Amino acid sequence: MQERPSKPAPKYADSSISDKAFKRMLLWFFIYCSLFCIGVVVAINADMGF
Repeated sequence: MQERPSKPAPKYADSSISDKAFKRMLLWFFIYCSLFCIGVVVAINADMGF
C-alpha cells in the first residue's frame, strides 16, 4: 500500500474561527437552548396550574 502525505485537517470554508472558540460557541449555544427549553416547560406547567 502506498502512503499518502498527511495533510492538515480541512478548515471551515472561509472562517478564521479557532477550534477552541468553535467548541466554546457550541457549548454556550447548548446551554442557552437548554435554559430556553426549561423556561418553556416551567411556563407551560405554571399555565396548566390555573
